[in-house]
Amino acid sequence: MGEPVFDENYKRLGMGAEDFPFFTTEPYIPSTYFAVGGTPAEAFAAEKAGGPAVPSHHSPLFKISPEPAVTKGVEATVIALLDLMPGN
Repeated sequence: MGEPVFDENYKRLGMGAEDFPFFTTEPYIPSTYFAVGGTPAEAFAAEKAGGPAVPSHHSPLFKISPEPAVTKGVEATVIALLDLMPGN
């Protein structure tokens, strides 16, 4: 489905949906879970320059750019599904 984005040294810092795996075990359902970022690039640049840490999803300070995040998330999901569907 393309080249890997992260190498073996990648450490996931987010919590994601902790209950997601429970919905795929009985009965077994092949599944995947991926996260879509939406934090403005300026927030990461500010943190790198010594500013405040970028807040996580479970923080009251969490902030995203909704329109590009949702758009890219839908595009990524559709591309992944088309790639996984037989005959494509």
